Amino acid sequence: MTTPVHIHGSRRRRTVRRLAAGVLSLTLLVSVQTATAGTTPADTSTAATTITIDAKQPGSRLPSDFVGLSYEMRELSAACTTNDCVGNFDARNGNLVNLYKTLGVSNVRISGNQLDRDTLWVPAGQQPPNPLPDWVKDVVTPADIARLGTFLKATGWKAEVGVNLVHYDPALAADEARTLFADLGQRLSGAECGNEPEHYVSNGYRTAPYGFAEHKAEWEACAAVVGSSRIAAPDLSSPGSTASWFSQFAQAEQDRINMLTVHNYTGATTVTQLLSPQVHDSELSIVAPQLATAQSVHVPIRVDETNSAVSGGLAGVSDVYASALWAMDYNLVMAQAGFAGLNFHGGFGVCGAPLFNGKFQRYTPICAADEADRQAKIYTVGPEYYGLYMATRMGPGTFVPVSVSSDRNVTAYAVRGDDGRTRIAVIEKDGTSGAAVPVTINVGPRGGSAQVLRLTGDSLDSAAGVAVQGASVDRGGHLRTGRPDHARVHDGTIDLTVASGSAAIITLDR
Repeated sequence: MTTPVHIHGSRRRRTVRRLAAGVLSLTLLVSVQTATAGTTPADTSTAATTITIDAKQPGSRLPSDFVGLSYEMRELSAACTTNDCVGNFDARNGNLVNLYKTLGVSNVRISGNQLDRDTLWVPAGQQPPNPLPDWVKDVVTPADIARLGTFLKATGWKAEVGVNLVHYDPALAADEARTLFADLGQRLSGAECGNEPEHYVSNGYRTAPYGFAEHKAEWEACAAVVGSSRIAAPDLSSPGSTASWFSQFAQAEQDRINMLTVHNYTGATTVTQLLSPQVHDSELSIVAPQLATAQSVHVPIRVDETNSAVSGGLAGVSDVYASALWAMDYNLVMAQAGFAGLNFHGGFGVCGAPLFNGKFQRYTPICAADEADRQAKIYTVGPEYYGLYMATRMGPGTFVPVSVSSDRNVTAYAVRGDDGRTRIAVIEKDGTSGAAVPVTINVGPRGGSAQVLRLTGDSLDSAAGVAVQGASVDRGGHLRTGRPDHARVHDGTIDLTVASGSAAIITLDR
């Protein structure tokens, strides 16, 4: 977990310059009547939101694998001391394959605090020590990796998988690395040596001083037995205080890794904060030094553990419709800035129930409705899942530069897709009780039509009614959306309305 960012200030008029490449020039004019977040009465005043898209300047890619997921190492284990492990990532049982395929093809990271704290690797043909060391709570074996490999093949996803660095055993680390590369092959996006080493002293794993220099020696020993440059690191959290450590690591180890990784959580405590311009801006600013470092050494960077709030999220914030709008926006703003991907942390426990360690994971995109479903590996989705889904509908492609001037809580993005279509996302983050938002989109000298896909919910502070084009995820893990709305392009202009507290993706015909 990371230290939450400081949230300050009030809603303010702002102009945001977003740079991206594309071949389209258009102006989006949005007149907004809206409400404040949650159940606050609507503000009925009207103000103009102007969004201008300038295709003349190059911008960043929105990769097909940008929207990822993250889990603790325990979720991989079929054997743990609490006797409630079921061996997840199972392609032969349950509906998880379909839930992943609904999101597209991406990256799942399996590591987390439990990697270093309590996970023991046991090679094939060996039995776990009897008795187990006191620190061991979970056992991961080659059978777990083989099951993961089958799952990745069925979904088309890739995985980052961790190696225990706190309780480091070179023989076990080498055996796990050989297994990962042999069983996962090219579907292993990177091995990870350890997790959040800046907390090793506070967690009692190491004695002070322990910083970059001490970690470098331990990490390099692990990297040596992994024996490949397909390594994701350094998995530091608290980005505001570890930027120097991150930079030193990147400069020293850039030739040993293929991906830089950092963790961050918003720290929001209310729906209003989660959807505020301040959080929107801070999501990027807090990790901007890490992004600059990655770009300077020409290594991709993922925020490979992230979500709405620290310590498993908050009831009424992380598990309600507001999280869907936030997740969609968060993915797009970070992709536009140049990050290679985000991995949203979660767990496969029962929705709304404490996990094995007594903590909740309110923010998890995927969870089981009850214990019977958990055992059967039949999962449902939280509101956040729908926001992730909407973000995947925008790419892959290249961002078209956008500037926004607004007194309202509206963000917009445009992507020139690899399929030749341009998609425009409009995210209205005010209360759902506000008046519908009239939108005029000037798309230049053209006619034709556009399709409109909508994300809606009953209320920002409720999980009820969250849907994409009127549809929700079924028990089989599919999302069969209704037909998109159609909008006419007349003399280069599209007129439509966007509900307050909703999002829309407008796809132009080629």
